Amino acid sequence: MKNNILFFLLILSGLSSCDTLVTEISPDDLPGSTSKLVVQSFISPQAARINVVVTESIPLFGESSSGNSVVKNAIVKISGGGKEVVIPYDSTSQLYSIDKAKFAIVASETYKLSVSDAQRSVTASCTVPANQATIKSYVIDTAYINRSNGLDTALTVRMTWQDISGETNYYRVRANMDVEFSVLEGNSPENFEEKRVRTRFSFRWDDDNGRSDFQNDINLDGTSFTSPLGRGFLPSTLMYIASDGTRYYAKQKPKLIALIIEVNNTEKSYYDYHKTLEQNEDDNPFAEPVLVYNNIEGGLGCFAAYNNRQVIYRP
Repeated sequence: MKNNILFFLLILSGLSSCDTLVTEISPDDLPGSTSKLVVQSFISPQAARINVVVTESIPLFGESSSGNSVVKNAIVKISGGGKEVVIPYDSTSQLYSIDKAKFAIVASETYKLSVSDAQRSVTASCTVPANQATIKSYVIDTAYINRSNGLDTALTVRMTWQDISGETNYYRVRANMDVEFSVLEGNSPENFEEKRVRTRFSFRWDDDNGRSDFQNDINLDGTSFTSPLGRGFLPSTLMYIASDGTRYYAKQKPKLIALIIEVNNTEKSYYDYHKTLEQNEDDNPFAEPVLVYNNIEGGLGCFAAYNNRQVIYRP
């Protein structure tokens, strides 16, 4: 009997000690956190435009003051080389944009970006890498993938480039293709007409072999680098499936106009930002979250530069 009473008292003691683990915190004691400006811009001497995306973060406690996170009323300025311009807002693309003819980006030059609205102000700076990598070779091939609606045609590409010796380099490879293909105009099979349009499609990189579209030359100075396999899908010729199951295909096949292959020699900040974004998109449920790189003083995001070497293949 004494043992039963002792056991009962121990349970009561354990329950009361568990209750002390829950502590109510007054809202006044919580850390204050307001919405911050989030800025993303990557500049290059070869880019046709300077684009700056300005949004705002969601506060830690509470909701953003704006239903849309895009900030449309900011003053965005870029300066460097003794010049400064205000970058206007483009409502169509919902970003701040200016043509390179109005403000040229030069290799080795340092640029400063400032963004402000009525309540907040942020700044950042970057230096354009001086040199370009040399693309030594590339291989283009065609692959066919069997899917439920038929065969999909894909172009594959793999490239090699020569490292810029005597300096630490951070690279990103990219590939895009300009394709002409058919779209149907009309609202029924009786009045369908094919219209030819042109669109640019981006390649995706297969990193299953251990290579990545982001690479660096740490302990590999002056060597040759090889990209992972890049794959881009051509638009399907299947245009329309009627209610009775009849399939309508384009009479003209997609046509490759150009394949653009790039190697970007980037700043370390560009490399670090994209690598941390990539790591946070990992599907591994056991992977720990990674703090996204940030070089925006007073805000969040990244302002960085790259020097681009490009090869255009035309069939």
